[in-house]
Amino acid sequence: MEYKKNINDLVINPDNPRTISEFMEGKLIESILVFPQMLELRPILINKNNVIIGGNQRVTVLKKIAEMEQVDIEDYLFNQKKFRKLSEHEKSELLNYWESWKETPIVQVRILDDLSVEEEKEILVKDNLHYGEDDVDILKQHFDRESIGDYLGTVAWNLYDYDDRMNDQMLDTKKTYPQKFK
Repeated sequence: MEYKKNINDLVINPDNPRTISEFMEGKLIESILVFPQMLELRPILINKNNVIIGGNQRVTVLKKIAEMEQVDIEDYLFNQKKFRKLSEHEKSELLNYWESWKETPIVQVRILDDLSVEEEKEILVKDNLHYGEDDVDILKQHFDRESIGDYLGTVAWNLYDYDDRMNDQMLDTKKTYPQKFK
C-alpha cells in the first residue's frame, strides 16, 4: 500500500550495499530538485518498521535538501538545463515548492509488509541494477548531450560523435596563442 511519510521517520538501511560518490550525489540532488514529481511516480520502498528497502540514496539526499538554504537549492537547480529553460514564473513555482516541502518533508512510500527477510534483501540489491544497455543511436537522435548528462549524471564517451558538425557549432575553433612573457 502507498502512503506519505515524513522523511525523518524513515530509516536508512544499514545493510544497503549501494554507495554513491560525492559527484553522483550532487547529480541526484539536482535530478530530484528539478523533477520532484518523480518522487510520487517512484515511491520509496519500506518495510513495516520504516526501514528503507528501495530508495536509500534518494532519502539520504532528501534529508540534505531539507537542511539546505534556498540559495543552495537554486545553485543545484541552475546546473540543470531543464531548470534554465523554465520561465521565471515556473522557476519561482519550483523554488516555492521546495521551500514549502522543507517545512513538512514528506515523501511517497510503499510499504512492503508481505515480504520475507530474504525477499527484502533481494530487492535491496536488485533495486538499482541496470541490466540493459543504452542505445547510443537513439540517445543521439532524441537527446542533446547536456540533457543526457543531466539525466544520467555523466555522458559516455561513445555519445560523442567527433564528426558531428551540428553539435560543434558552438565551439570556438579559432586558434589562440599565449602571450610571451618578457
